[in-house]
Amino acid sequence: MNSNFSKAISILICLAACLTAGCSDQSEEEKASQPEDEYESVSELVVAITAPATGSVLSGDKAVSFEGEVEGGKKPYSYRWSSSLDGTLSTERSFQKPPSEMSKGRYVVILTVTDGAGASGQASITVTVL
Repeated sequence: MNSNFSKAISILICLAACLTAGCSDQSEEEKASQPEDEYESVSELVVAITAPATGSVLSGDKAVSFEGEVEGGKKPYSYRWSSSLDGTLSTERSFQKPPSEMSKGRYVVILTVTDGAGASGQASITVTVL
């Protein structure tokens, strides 16, 4: 076998082993000096309204808790609760509001969350306020 051919095969084998092991052309010092988030993978933003349950009938003067959860994305998160009848309800992750201070009727409550990278997600429920 030709010695140049053998050297080429050896180099390709070494390169394949290096790529498989996660080698790079950066030293550990160079990697350490870069911001950590360059190496983080950001998962999809998933938004959920955990309270009240969709289909709830709300009435009276006792405050109702509106609670949301978010997973994935990149912190920090910003929140916007809105409704089809009352517009913006809150900009907090959760809030409380008495039904007596809400418009009467059936409508959709939407929680929109925007993450630190500008990605957004939504969740919604339908409630009836008496």
